[in-house]
Amino acid sequence: VGRLQTAYELLGLPLSGPSSKPKVEEALYTYFIAYLKAGNFSADNVDELSQKKQLFAKRYAGYEEAKEWFDGVVGKSMSASRSASLDFVAASNIASKIGETYYAFNDLECKNLKATLQNLEGKKAGRVR
Repeated sequence: VGRLQTAYELLGLPLSGPSSKPKVEEALYTYFIAYLKAGNFSADNVDELSQKKQLFAKRYAGYEEAKEWFDGVVGKSMSASRSASLDFVAASNIASKIGETYYAFNDLECKNLKATLQNLEGKKAGRVR
């Protein structure tokens, strides 16, 4: 919740009261990047935040798959709400869902990496050709 609160504050969103769904999604996306970077993600203003998000998208291996997974989780959660806006508590619930379900996506990534490495294994065990 701390990372989400930081994202809210940086984006100028109220912690009490509703925010539009697109703004909440932007805050959740910022939270997700910080989650993937184990909290090693900060910015002093919105412009720097935007630049760092673009840089993250270019450099993060598996970004497209992670973003697709994120869009699915957030989209499903947001579509459950019929309102055009969400408050911080609702956004926190979605952030919790991201944290609780990310392991399944991460496990799939790990299995894909393992399969790739096994295909590269040479004749001697543990050696990559």
